[in-house]
Amino acid sequence: MWIALDWIERHCVVPDGFRRGAPFLLYRMQGEYLQHFYLVRGDARWIPERPILAPAFVYRRGLLVGPQKVGKNPLIAAQICLEGVGPALFAGWAGRDEGYSCRDHGCRCGWEYAYELGEPKGMAWPTPLVQITAFSEDSTENTYDALRPMIELGPLTDLIPHTGEEFIRLPHGGRIDTVTSSNQSRLGQRITFAPQDELGLWTRQNKMEKVADTQYRNLAGMGGRASLTTNAWDPAERSVAQREFESAAADIYRQFLQPPKNLSFANKVERRKILKLVYPDDTRREHTPPGHVDLDGIESEAADLVEKDLAQAQRFYGNQLVPGAGAAVDPEVWDAQAFPREIEAGTAIGMGFDGSISQDATVLRGCTADGYRFTIGSWVRPVGSAMLAWQATHPGQEWRVSRSEVRDTVTAAFARYRVGKFYCDPWKWETEVGDWQQLYGDEIVLVLDTNSARRFAPVVSRWLTAIREGSTRHDGDPVVAEHVKAAHLRKVHLSGDENDGRTPYLLVKGGDGRKIDGSIADALALEAAMTMLELESIAEPWVLVR
Repeated sequence: MWIALDWIERHCVVPDGFRRGAPFLLYRMQGEYLQHFYLVRGDARWIPERPILAPAFVYRRGLLVGPQKVGKNPLIAAQICLEGVGPALFAGWAGRDEGYSCRDHGCRCGWEYAYELGEPKGMAWPTPLVQITAFSEDSTENTYDALRPMIELGPLTDLIPHTGEEFIRLPHGGRIDTVTSSNQSRLGQRITFAPQDELGLWTRQNKMEKVADTQYRNLAGMGGRASLTTNAWDPAERSVAQREFESAAADIYRQFLQPPKNLSFANKVERRKILKLVYPDDTRREHTPPGHVDLDGIESEAADLVEKDLAQAQRFYGNQLVPGAGAAVDPEVWDAQAFPREIEAGTAIGMGFDGSISQDATVLRGCTADGYRFTIGSWVRPVGSAMLAWQATHPGQEWRVSRSEVRDTVTAAFARYRVGKFYCDPWKWETEVGDWQQLYGDEIVLVLDTNSARRFAPVVSRWLTAIREGSTRHDGDPVVAEHVKAAHLRKVHLSGDENDGRTPYLLVKGGDGRKIDGSIADALALEAAMTMLELESIAEPWVLVR
């Protein structure tokens, strides 16, 4: 609907700076986003007494990913104005000599729009209900602080005469509210439009995934839509932004300009090339007419951040998807090393075991002599609907790892493979580990305390080196993949005799608390395989006696 873009440029104004109060003219990237967001389906039918609302459009959600200060917040504010009092809904197909006149909608600006024959027409929501949503109050304030002067300094004062500090009343009982992670009192109410900002910070762990899903359900019930904006996210955190970007859904519009991967943000010359790519030329001050972006200023801020946190600088200013500095493994590197293959019976392997009781996961991994890791068994606490289904079949019980299943799986592994070494993190599984040592020999089954820097740091070092050098492969098991991508590194200190010159690390959970047991079992399995006996010296599989 071209009328949506024209309406914004005629009614919204620049909210701050030297051009404060001047018409808000869309940059190309802003216009491109809105063109797609308000793209009407060619087969949309107009039923005056029962408009079809969101299904009239090609996309039910839009996702705009852009670097800091590129113009996302003013765009959000302008879109809120449109969804609040402008022609944001499909109102049929234009006939000959049809048009839109502001005077018919309570605005005295005198603007008129002449439709082309067959062009989609626009109309306003009868009762617009908007929730400005972000993880932090600072982000909602950034949008709100752009929104208020955009209304107060331009013709929209005819339609929205008062803008409050906490919320804004709209015509016909509508309103604009804010929702954050710490202020969710209005979550669950009816809404027609949800601008969701800093989506790269929304995760299951900070409860913002629930916020997103609740709003999407509420929008579906009202025929409304959501507009999503964010910086590039940390792929190790599994944010809502990443989920929406990677979703197979065809009715989510995604606009994400990523620079070539062969350019290094740490290199000053290449960093400048990246900045010129992700900050479009019409947003920059040297453009005619001049934009608002001072690329030299952005370069200075980015260079400062590179010295402190390269990964964050890449995400904030370079629009690049890179894991945070604390992430153990680049998710893309891990995924690229997945080459599932069948491991034949009688193969010599090492095994790694990390156990839990009820909250974390229990994982048993195997590893061949050439470093190929695969899952032998995993036991993960169900969540969401899976947990409800489990509780329905186990009333009054608490989910716990089945110790008998774990024991049977270990027994079957020793019966199928020639196990040369088996490293176990013994916490809460001391009895079973002791039994395995007695049965298979304590020179095969070994205890390795993963909380011991002296014992576990060399294991982590070998594991990290293998992954970073790409010298090994794995089965791509989804449980282990999730745990590997959640794992973070914690630097530790070893005595001089133990330190080989490399920085020693342990694998630890990140601040989001996601499980990492699969990554620990994977590292232990690799260590076992790389340090086990010569292949010809490893005993044959154990006979399984029932």
